Amino acid sequence: MSGKSDSWGKGNLGLNRAAFIRHHPSELMMRALFAGRYSGVKLDIGPDTRVLDMGAMYLNNLVPFHDRGAQCFGVEVNDAMAAISREAAEIQGLTVDVRTGTNRSIPHEDGFFDIVLGLNVIHYEDDTKGLRAAFAEYARVVKPGGLAFIVSAGPGHYLREPSERLGPNRYLIRDGDFRTGQVMAYFDSLDDLSVLALGAFDSVIPGRSVEEHAEAQIEFYYAICFKAE
Repeated sequence: MSGKSDSWGKGNLGLNRAAFIRHHPSELMMRALFAGRYSGVKLDIGPDTRVLDMGAMYLNNLVPFHDRGAQCFGVEVNDAMAAISREAAEIQGLTVDVRTGTNRSIPHEDGFFDIVLGLNVIHYEDDTKGLRAAFAEYARVVKPGGLAFIVSAGPGHYLREPSERLGPNRYLIRDGDFRTGQVMAYFDSLDDLSVLALGAFDSVIPGRSVEEHAEAQIEFYYAICFKAE
């Protein structure tokens, strides 16, 4: 995964501008975790809630939790990306503990978090073995009674659709951006996502979201993964 992590930084993200531009939280996350009517889950967030965002970047997905008084934490894949997150925290007046780590090496103790967010980061593994290891690591840091929210590109996503399937959960990006030529560990189906998640968690609520636009389509699989008390 080191080659993929090295490709992330201000250059490839186009962050050579002077001014910070605020990003907004994922609508899919807000519907799945806050609305109640979509997934059946409606989180109760307070000062004792600890939330970790994997691939925190601009911290936009932590803002709804921070606004509700939660203790917020972030992990980024290299020091340069962690610095971007810390800068975003300072500019936005957010209190967030940001550290460097990966899907398979989260720098926190067992059972520390109520909620772990993993939006479009787990597929940066290389294969099924990597996905299983990532799920196991997420489960390790989730406390009993807590959950992980995992999102990954579905087969209709504009970046994944032209990719070449090399084998189970292995896809070569053919027509993308700086990720062209990289191998991603995508889920072969929504059932595949559920089965792999259940290798580490006790129960799973899966879901799928599709948006069709004039120039591109996005499709996401997600899973709300629960750890029993």
